[in-house]
Amino acid sequence: MKAGLILISSLIAISTGILIKYNKAILFQFSNYPKQPEILSAGRNDSKEQEKTKYLYVGVEKCASVCHNNEKMGYQFNIWNSSPHKDAFNNLDSKKGKKFAKQAHLSKNPQESRICLKCHVTGGELDSSYFAATYKKEDGVTCEECHKQISDGKTYLPVEADCLKCHNDSLHKIPKFNFIEGSAKIVHNRPKVILPKEPGRS
Repeated sequence: MKAGLILISSLIAISTGILIKYNKAILFQFSNYPKQPEILSAGRNDSKEQEKTKYLYVGVEKCASVCHNNEKMGYQFNIWNSSPHKDAFNNLDSKKGKKFAKQAHLSKNPQESRICLKCHVTGGELDSSYFAATYKKEDGVTCEECHKQISDGKTYLPVEADCLKCHNDSLHKIPKFNFIEGSAKIVHNRPKVILPKEPGRS
Protein backbone atom coordinates (compact mmCIF):
# COMPACT_ATOMS: atom_id res chain seq x y z
CA MET A 1 0.00 0.00 0.00
CA LYS A 2 2.79 2.34 0.98
CA ALA A 3 4.70 1.49 -2.22
CA GLY A 4 1.57 2.30 -4.27
CA LEU A 5 1.26 5.75 -2.68
CA ILE A 6 4.92 6.46 -3.36
CA LEU A 7 4.46 5.48 -7.04
CA ILE A 8 1.38 7.67 -7.42
CA SER A 9 3.18 10.64 -5.77
CA SER A 10 6.15 10.18 -8.12
CA LEU A 11 3.90 10.11 -11.19
CA ILE A 12 2.11 13.30 -10.05
CA ALA A 13 5.48 15.05 -9.47
CA ILE A 14 6.77 14.04 -12.93
CA SER A 15 3.52 15.16 -14.65
CA THR A 16 3.60 18.49 -12.82
CA GLY A 17 7.21 19.09 -13.92
CA ILE A 18 6.39 18.32 -17.54
CA LEU A 19 3.35 20.62 -17.41
CA ILE A 20 5.41 23.50 -15.95
CA LYS A 21 8.08 23.11 -18.63
CA TYR A 22 5.40 22.98 -21.35
CA ASN A 23 3.73 26.15 -20.06
CA LYS A 24 7.08 27.93 -19.89
CA ALA A 25 7.79 26.96 -23.51
CA ILE A 26 4.39 28.26 -24.64
CA LEU A 27 4.90 31.53 -22.76
CA PHE A 28 8.34 31.92 -24.32
CA GLN A 29 6.89 31.40 -27.81
CA PHE A 30 4.13 33.96 -27.35
CA SER A 31 6.52 36.47 -25.76
CA ASN A 32 8.43 36.51 -29.06
CA TYR A 33 5.35 37.20 -31.20
CA PRO A 34 4.82 40.85 -32.27
CA LYS A 35 1.88 42.58 -30.64
CA GLN A 36 -0.79 42.24 -33.29
CA PRO A 37 -3.02 45.20 -32.33
CA GLU A 38 -0.04 47.57 -32.61
CA ILE A 39 0.80 46.28 -36.08
CA LEU A 40 -2.77 46.71 -37.29
CA SER A 41 -2.98 50.16 -35.78
CA ALA A 42 0.23 51.26 -37.47
CA GLY A 43 -1.05 50.01 -40.81
CA ARG A 44 -4.27 51.97 -40.51
CA ASN A 45 -2.36 55.13 -39.59
CA ASP A 46 -0.04 54.67 -42.59
CA SER A 47 -3.07 54.37 -44.85
CA LYS A 48 -4.57 57.59 -43.48
CA GLU A 49 -1.27 59.39 -43.92
CA GLN A 50 -1.00 58.12 -47.49
CA GLU A 51 -4.54 59.31 -48.17
CA LYS A 52 -3.57 62.81 -47.00
CA THR A 53 -0.57 62.97 -49.33
CA LYS A 54 -2.23 61.30 -52.33
CA TYR A 55 -1.35 63.04 -55.58
CA LEU A 56 -4.25 64.42 -57.61
CA TYR A 57 -3.96 64.58 -61.38
CA VAL A 58 -4.76 68.14 -62.44
CA GLY A 59 -4.84 67.83 -66.23
CA VAL A 60 -2.76 69.26 -69.04
CA GLU A 61 -4.38 72.70 -69.11
CA LYS A 62 -3.28 73.28 -65.53
CA CYS A 63 0.29 72.34 -66.42
CA ALA A 64 0.19 74.74 -69.37
CA SER A 65 -1.30 77.65 -67.44
CA VAL A 66 1.12 77.37 -64.52
CA CYS A 67 4.50 76.86 -66.23
CA HIS A 68 4.74 74.91 -69.44
CA ASN A 69 3.48 77.14 -72.23
CA ASN A 70 5.98 79.98 -72.46
CA GLU A 71 9.31 80.77 -74.09
CA LYS A 72 11.31 80.07 -70.94
CA MET A 73 9.98 76.49 -70.80
CA GLY A 74 10.23 75.96 -74.57
CA TYR A 75 6.45 75.91 -75.12
CA GLN A 76 6.31 72.32 -73.93
CA PHE A 77 2.52 72.28 -73.96
CA ASN A 78 2.47 73.04 -77.70
CA ILE A 79 4.85 70.14 -78.37
CA TRP A 80 2.56 67.77 -76.45
CA ASN A 81 -0.47 69.22 -78.24
CA SER A 82 0.90 68.08 -81.60
CA SER A 83 2.02 64.64 -80.37
CA PRO A 84 0.24 61.25 -80.70
CA HIS A 85 -0.22 61.17 -76.92
CA LYS A 86 -2.78 63.95 -77.19
CA ASP A 87 -5.09 61.80 -79.35
CA ALA A 88 -4.68 58.59 -77.34
CA PHE A 89 -8.20 58.73 -75.88
CA ASN A 90 -9.88 59.74 -79.16
CA ASN A 91 -8.12 56.89 -80.98
CA LEU A 92 -10.13 54.42 -78.93
CA ASP A 93 -13.24 55.54 -80.81
CA SER A 94 -11.61 55.18 -84.21
CA LYS A 95 -12.14 52.32 -86.62
CA LYS A 96 -8.72 50.95 -85.69
CA GLY A 97 -9.43 51.30 -81.97
CA LYS A 98 -12.69 49.38 -82.23
CA LYS A 99 -10.94 46.70 -84.28
CA PHE A 100 -8.33 46.20 -81.55
CA ALA A 101 -11.07 46.08 -78.90
CA LYS A 102 -12.87 43.38 -80.86
CA GLN A 103 -9.65 41.37 -81.25
CA ALA A 104 -9.16 41.60 -77.49
CA HIS A 105 -12.72 40.27 -76.97
CA LEU A 106 -13.89 43.41 -75.19
CA SER A 107 -17.65 43.86 -75.19
CA LYS A 108 -17.44 47.27 -73.52
CA ASN A 109 -16.91 50.58 -75.31
CA PRO A 110 -13.09 50.95 -75.37
CA GLN A 111 -13.45 54.57 -74.19
CA GLU A 112 -15.07 53.22 -71.03
CA SER A 113 -12.93 50.12 -70.50
CA ARG A 114 -10.19 50.39 -67.88
CA ILE A 115 -8.25 47.77 -69.82
CA CYS A 116 -7.89 50.32 -72.63
CA LEU A 117 -7.93 53.50 -70.54
CA LYS A 118 -4.96 52.47 -68.40
CA CYS A 119 -2.71 53.18 -71.39
CA HIS A 120 -4.77 55.66 -73.43
CA VAL A 121 -5.54 58.08 -70.61
CA THR A 122 -3.47 59.52 -67.78
CA GLY A 123 -4.49 57.67 -64.60
CA GLY A 124 -6.98 55.63 -66.62
CA GLU A 125 -6.81 52.68 -64.21
CA LEU A 126 -7.63 54.84 -61.16
CA ASP A 127 -10.90 55.92 -59.59
CA SER A 128 -12.18 59.51 -59.49
CA SER A 129 -10.66 60.22 -56.06
CA TYR A 130 -7.31 60.71 -57.79
CA PHE A 131 -8.50 63.51 -60.08
CA ALA A 132 -8.79 67.25 -59.44
CA ALA A 133 -11.71 69.21 -60.91
CA THR A 134 -9.49 70.39 -63.79
CA TYR A 135 -8.66 66.83 -64.95
CA LYS A 136 -10.18 65.60 -68.22
CA LYS A 137 -9.76 62.09 -69.56
CA GLU A 138 -10.36 63.46 -73.07
CA ASP A 139 -6.84 64.94 -72.87
CA GLY A 140 -5.42 61.47 -73.43
CA VAL A 141 -1.88 60.75 -72.27
CA THR A 142 -0.64 63.95 -70.66
CA CYS A 143 2.44 65.35 -68.90
CA GLU A 144 1.50 63.74 -65.60
CA GLU A 145 1.42 60.20 -66.97
CA CYS A 146 5.13 60.35 -67.75
CA HIS A 147 6.39 62.84 -65.18
CA LYS A 148 4.39 62.23 -61.99
CA GLN A 149 3.95 59.35 -59.55
CA ILE A 150 0.86 59.06 -57.37
CA SER A 151 2.99 57.72 -54.52
CA ASP A 152 4.72 61.05 -53.84
CA GLY A 153 3.67 63.63 -56.44
CA LYS A 154 7.28 64.43 -57.31
CA THR A 155 8.37 65.18 -60.88
CA TYR A 156 10.47 62.59 -62.71
CA LEU A 157 12.09 62.06 -66.09
CA PRO A 158 10.70 58.81 -67.49
CA VAL A 159 12.97 55.87 -68.24
CA GLU A 160 12.45 53.08 -70.74
CA ALA A 161 10.71 50.84 -68.19
CA ASP A 162 8.03 53.52 -67.68
CA CYS A 163 7.24 53.61 -71.39
CA LEU A 164 7.20 49.83 -71.73
CA LYS A 165 4.31 49.60 -69.28
CA CYS A 166 2.14 50.55 -72.25
CA HIS A 167 4.33 50.34 -75.33
CA ASN A 168 4.18 46.55 -75.48
CA ASP A 169 2.06 43.81 -77.03
CA SER A 170 0.05 43.07 -73.88
CA LEU A 171 -3.35 43.66 -75.49
CA HIS A 172 -2.83 44.23 -79.20
CA LYS A 173 0.04 44.27 -81.67
CA ILE A 174 1.95 47.54 -81.88
CA PRO A 175 5.22 48.46 -83.62
CA LYS A 176 8.31 47.44 -81.66
CA PHE A 177 9.10 50.28 -79.28
CA ASN A 178 12.48 51.96 -79.43
CA PHE A 179 12.98 54.21 -76.43
CA ILE A 180 15.62 56.49 -77.99
CA GLU A 181 13.69 56.99 -81.24
CA GLY A 182 10.35 57.35 -79.46
CA SER A 183 11.73 59.91 -77.01
CA ALA A 184 13.26 61.93 -79.86
CA LYS A 185 9.82 62.29 -81.48
CA ILE A 186 8.33 63.99 -78.43
CA VAL A 187 11.43 65.66 -76.96
CA HIS A 188 10.52 68.85 -75.09
CA ASN A 189 13.61 69.96 -73.24
CA ARG A 190 13.71 73.29 -71.50
CA PRO A 191 15.88 75.71 -73.56
CA LYS A 192 19.36 76.34 -72.22
CA VAL A 193 19.78 79.74 -70.62
CA ILE A 194 22.86 81.57 -71.89
CA LEU A 195 24.05 83.95 -69.21
CA PRO A 196 25.71 87.22 -70.30
CA LYS A 197 29.47 87.28 -69.88
CA GLU A 198 30.96 89.46 -67.18
CA PRO A 199 32.98 92.45 -68.41
CA GLY A 200 36.68 91.70 -68.75
CA ARG A 201 36.19 87.92 -69.09
CA SER A 202 36.64 86.08 -72.36
